[in-house]
Amino acid sequence: MEIVTDDLMSEKVKCFVKRLNNKVDTPEELAYRHLVKADALRMKNYFWESIDEYLLVLKHDKNNVDAHKGLGFSYKQTGYTQSAVTSFSKAKKLSSFDKTLYYEIGCCYCMDKKYEKAIKEFKKALKICPEYVDAKVNLSLALELSNQFDLAIKNYLKIIEVHPENEAARNALGSLYIKLEMHNKAIKTFRHLLKINKNYSRAYLGIAIAFDKMNCNNDSMRYYKKYMELKPNCGNLPFILDRLKELRSITIPRKKSHLQLVS
Repeated sequence: MEIVTDDLMSEKVKCFVKRLNNKVDTPEELAYRHLVKADALRMKNYFWESIDEYLLVLKHDKNNVDAHKGLGFSYKQTGYTQSAVTSFSKAKKLSSFDKTLYYEIGCCYCMDKKYEKAIKEFKKALKICPEYVDAKVNLSLALELSNQFDLAIKNYLKIIEVHPENEAARNALGSLYIKLEMHNKAIKTFRHLLKINKNYSRAYLGIAIAFDKMNCNNDSMRYYKKYMELKPNCGNLPFILDRLKELRSITIPRKKSHLQLVS
């Protein structure tokens, strides 16, 4: 029977079906069955259920790198970042050249606000694969979060130079410029981003906020409205509507009493 599927699990599902007739309950076979089930559960966002299955895999095969890695992903998604780090670290001992393991550990450290540790892990990932773009972006973010702003900007610009289509780096750089009150640079960065993707809603919001902080009320309102057109159900809609109301009241010209005397 030929299975037609286009998801990430296709190859594992095919292998699983081929082995259904194998009734020998060896530790290897039991570990394999639990691993397939665990991966499927995780892909469907049943993270706690997948954790139970990954632990069963490791009961039968304690050195199963895929189980340690999958367990790390599931723990990370449930917010148990320290458990995730432990699982990814065990996988790293078994597969030391897997760049994604260092990257995931770095992400967990960022979530725990342990930025210096995160920076070290992202750098290790980049040592294995210098063109690992996600690691480059997150390294820059970790530098920013640890208040190493100049170095973060330098890294973002380097990413953009090598990967000009990278939207995440441009968005992060624009946001950092706003944080540092470098509003003109923020606007320029977000406008370049819109040239790449005119539907990148956060770029409109970034420009709106930058203009707002510069007291360019009309321009600010225009971009807030463009953002709302793309994101009519955004979570911060009430705040934007309140701000638009305030900006409109600011732009209403005050009546001058001496003009009222002229018929």
